[in-house]
Amino acid sequence: MVSLINNIFVVIFSVIGVIFFLGGTIGLVRCPDLYPRLHPATKCDTLGACSIALALTLDAGLDIAVLKLILVIFLLLLTSAPSGHSIGRSAYLHGIPAAGRPGD
Repeated sequence: MVSLINNIFVVIFSVIGVIFFLGGTIGLVRCPDLYPRLHPATKCDTLGACSIALALTLDAGLDIAVLKLILVIFLLLLTSAPSGHSIGRSAYLHGIPAAGRPGD
């Protein structure tokens, strides 16, 4: 029974991760330039990868791999948003223009 519940949570977190990766990929394709693309890229990276890593953590059981996966989740949460901010700030400071709205 416990194994069944664990497998259900593994599938749920895996599906959540895939949905965020799919949504982030669609956002990257649909956004016109660098600045709006940063949002789906960082959300996709953070939420998608963390959800899948959490599913892998639940699936691994009690093993040294669990500590490694928890470290990966922590590092993803720690570095994803600041890296997106740094890319956007660097682009702004280097004068990369934002795409205007249609009709502007």
